[in-house]
Amino acid sequence: MTVNSDYAICERLKEQVDALRPFPQKTLDSLKEYYRVGLTYSSNALEGNSLTELETKIVIEDSLTVDGKPLSHVYEALGHADAYDFIYILW
Repeated sequence: MTVNSDYAICERLKEQVDALRPFPQKTLDSLKEYYRVGLTYSSNALEGNSLTELETKIVIEDSLTVDGKPLSHVYEALGHADAYDFIYILW
């Protein structure tokens, strides 16, 4: 593929997404929560955090700790999720 054809594909996909706008609020809320957990997990994993994605979800959404995991990893996840939420306040 060439750069032009890649660009054309992106443009077609964007047009398809734009045709669905405006997104229902329920969809937007669902995406926000999905990325809140996913971005927290992946960002922290890059830094050596040992929580799995499911454990990160439990920590963030249920405010529970995970047996056998360092408390610092739990605090990292909570801190990242708080930072993610702060971005929405600024937005």
